[in-house]
This record gives sequence, C-alpha cells and structure tokens, in this order.
Amino acid sequence: MARPRLLLLHGYLSGPAAWDPLRRALAGEAETLAPALPGYGGVPDPPAYTLAGLADALEGTLAEARPDYLLGHSMGAILALELARRHPGRFRRVGLAGLPVFAGFAEGRRYVGANSRVRDRYLRDLASGHARCEWLRRARRFWAAPASLFLEPRFRPVLLAAFDHSAAAHRGGIESIVFAGLAPALAAATDAPVALLHGDFDGVAPPHAAAALARSRGWPLRVARGTTHELIFTHPRGVARWVRERLLAP
Repeated sequence: MARPRLLLLHGYLSGPAAWDPLRRALAGEAETLAPALPGYGGVPDPPAYTLAGLADALEGTLAEARPDYLLGHSMGAILALELARRHPGRFRRVGLAGLPVFAGFAEGRRYVGANSRVRDRYLRDLASGHARCEWLRRARRFWAAPASLFLEPRFRPVLLAAFDHSAAAHRGGIESIVFAGLAPALAAATDAPVALLHGDFDGVAPPHAAAALARSRGWPLRVARGTTHELIFTHPRGVARWVRERLLAP
C-alpha cells in the first residue's frame, strides 16, 4: 500500500531543517517532502516576493511530488491555504501550525514586538534587520560552534537556517504575507478539510486570533499546552501524533 505523501512548508526566517525532527518521527508512515521556499537556502527569489509569487514558484513541486496532504508552519501555513485555494479538491487535508492571523502590518509588529525584543529589532527596520541576518550568515563559522554547546543537536540546523535568506524574502515575507491580513479571506476561499495546531504560548502568531478563525470556519483546533511558535521542532512527537490523528487518519 502506498504511503501518504505530505508536503511540508516552512515559515518565515526558517528553512527545511525545522521539519527534520517531525520527518524522523513520521519515518516509515509517510513520504515527506520539505523544500526550501524561494529566497531561502540559495533558492532564487520569485519575480515578486508575494504570496502569489511563492505559490507560482511551487507549482512545479506540486506537479512532481503530487502530495496528498499539506502542512504549513507560520508563513508556510498561509502558503498552504493559498495552494489549497488554487487547487480545489487536490488535497485530502491541509494542516496549519502556528497560523498568523493579523489585520495588518501594524498589528503584527505590535504583537511580535511585545513578546520578543529580539524579533522586534528585526522588524522595526527591515533593511537593517536583514543586514544583521546577512552578517550572521557570513560569520557563522565564528559563532556556530560555540552556540552549539548550549543547544540541543536538533536545534543547530534550525538556527543556521534562520539567517540564510535573501533581502526580498526578509521584507516581502513579512510585509506581503505574514502581516498582510490574508488568512481570513484565504480561509473563506478554501474548500479543503483544514485542521489547526497552535501553541498556547505562541508569541509570534496570536492563539486567540487563530481560535476565532477556526471557530468561524468550523475547523478543528488543537492547542498544544506549554508550547511556543517553534513547536514543530521543539515538540516533534506531539506534532507527529496530531499529524497522524488529524491529517493522515482515514
């Protein structure tokens, strides 16, 4: 019997390595594919760094991989909704982890800035924020080894990937996708079965906004207690259980 095919879409200032713990947890149960999104890991930017631009760039991946299921995290969750909207009836189920639901850029920056001074620095001035990312990417041979002494081995690739993106991805991802207020309209235009997973201590995507959207659409929402926005790699076994129960189960 063929295994289900699951396409994993990473988030903003992230990368495919964020999915590695979950992929290991699902090994033997599902075929998983976790591509680097445009602007990440050396993948070229789309002509315009917008949601439509990212979705256009992934059409070839969809045609080649033919996934049965989608799972997106953060910005990748918004992209998953867009792909499901574009391809009605194409996916058996769509999973959204840490879905950002904001009315606009100002609300998003206020929420994230109030919960993280570090993230606030990268959002207050996007050009200088990306300059910091670029400097850290180029200097990683100096700081990566010492930092790994304080990190679990599974977290080191995620940290390195956080700085490996283009200037267009840094600005366009947040302005045109994450904080652009797209989630409610995409949700209304998506006919695929959708399930949400959210950490109750998510300081990037407000849990109350995701819960309100889930209620309005009749989507099942599981709140993972004691977890943050990074739950896909900090709690992979719990996420894997949710994937089995809500996405892959008959």
